[in-house]
Amino acid sequence: MSALLRAFHEEVATAGASARITYDTADLGGELKVLYARGRRAHPKLRVGEEAFGRCVARCLDGRDFQSFDRLAAEDLYLACACAENARGAVSAFEAGYATAIRRAVSRVVIASGDRDDAEQRVWQHLLVGDAATRPALAKYRGNVSLAKWIPVVAIRVALTLNRTESSERRLREKAGAEAIGASPEQMYMREELRRAVEPAIAQALGRLPDRDRLILRLFLVSGLTLRAIGQSLGLSQPAVSKRLAKARADLLDDIRTTIADTLKVSKDEFSSLMRVVASQLDVNVSRVLRAE
Repeated sequence: MSALLRAFHEEVATAGASARITYDTADLGGELKVLYARGRRAHPKLRVGEEAFGRCVARCLDGRDFQSFDRLAAEDLYLACACAENARGAVSAFEAGYATAIRRAVSRVVIASGDRDDAEQRVWQHLLVGDAATRPALAKYRGNVSLAKWIPVVAIRVALTLNRTESSERRLREKAGAEAIGASPEQMYMREELRRAVEPAIAQALGRLPDRDRLILRLFLVSGLTLRAIGQSLGLSQPAVSKRLAKARADLLDDIRTTIADTLKVSKDEFSSLMRVVASQLDVNVSRVLRAE
């Protein structure tokens, strides 16, 4: 049994989707080889192992829109798999193919030009990095439609969610400012004793970041450079800069969370709320620390 077929069966067994398979082993092996060959032909410079691709194809069976293997967009699935596996050159290939589509999709729903860079960055992060709770969106691409159709839909959805989230956060901040009763985590954050815990934690976390990630944060938050300009300065693609920036933020939050967890004597729920406030103010506080250096 080939590595391609074995990985496919293992992933299907894990996902519990074996009832969806109607091919015998010989036919299935042949179908998988055809899909793999199509992907390799479309992206000859990208190296995705048979096992990784077999797992990607198996996950397509979980999609409600799955019809048959020959209907899958194998070329696009191969590229998405390459990005999910961090194959060398995959992000650059993805950027070359879809950066314009993402930019156009975001511009349809984000009116202010100053907000578009941030929205695009969130889209790149969603597609290539994900967050603590979810995998990168490209790792969940099922190949039932082409990336050319799928990506604009994802980009618009992320941009719309960003707009709604920012509006909700503004309303919550206004409400918190109007309510003078009770000691919420948001109000605690403004207290001097809490600042004494959080601000040193931010400085310490910054000190533990790799030098290049600190430089990217400084160029973005202090100097105000765009992701494209930072990439040109450092010899990186815009998605690569976005990915490193998102990871730096996530690493900072993890570090801060660990540092202050034992310092603040609050309940678990209050601590979770507090960390959401810290996360929402992260760029402002990081910028302040970097400017003071």
